[in-house]
Amino acid sequence: MATVMSILEGELPPDKAAKLEANFAEGAKALEPGVLQTFFIKNANKCRIITIWESKEAYSAMKSKGIPKQVLMFRYAGVEASALVYDVVNSAAKGK
Repeated sequence: MATVMSILEGELPPDKAAKLEANFAEGAKALEPGVLQTFFIKNANKCRIITIWESKEAYSAMKSKGIPKQVLMFRYAGVEASALVYDVVNSAAKGK
């Protein structure tokens, strides 16, 4: 099975970025099935939610349930995010 990375991105003023960060923190308390990791990152006014999915099937199953939770997080902050999805071809991690 191929791992998948989804990236949602939007430009937000500081007050909306703070709201998105709070939305993410709340949503991250209960990860969707198939999520291996998820990150909220920002640089100046650009915010991203990056999620690593265990497989294309897990990502597709989430999408089939309606509007993804991460998309709603941006919408609740008042921003429509752009989305990208990548197959993870290779990766590395520092050993424990």
